Amino acid sequence: MGLDNCPECGKVYVENVARLCPECYRRQEDDAEKVMEYLRDTRKATMEEIHQATGVKHKIILRLLRSGRIMGDVSYPCDSCGALISEGRLCNKCSKNILDQIKTEERHQEHEPDVKIRSRMYGRD
Repeated sequence: MGLDNCPECGKVYVENVARLCPECYRRQEDDAEKVMEYLRDTRKATMEEIHQATGVKHKIILRLLRSGRIMGDVSYPCDSCGALISEGRLCNKCSKNILDQIKTEERHQEHEPDVKIRSRMYGRD
């Protein structure tokens, strides 16, 4: 085990599974409890509503959602366009757009002739 800087507060700590210093880990656990308590009462909420009701930072709520620590019908923004989604990182529109771009690039690659670079090895006599 080595030393690392906490991504939340910047303090030096002994590396652990949580990848947070002990103080930030405790704070994150308290925040997770607040969010879970709020979601028990309110099954459907947006990240902004959770933030307003609990005071927990948006990035912590998002981290808890993505790690699967909190469940419920929670809406959060798409990483690309910001539209509200309830699962994954991208909305359907952005996912389709990326897939279309990949397919277009693959078709473009198929139509380009393969340029073979011949390499020769020369030896010294």
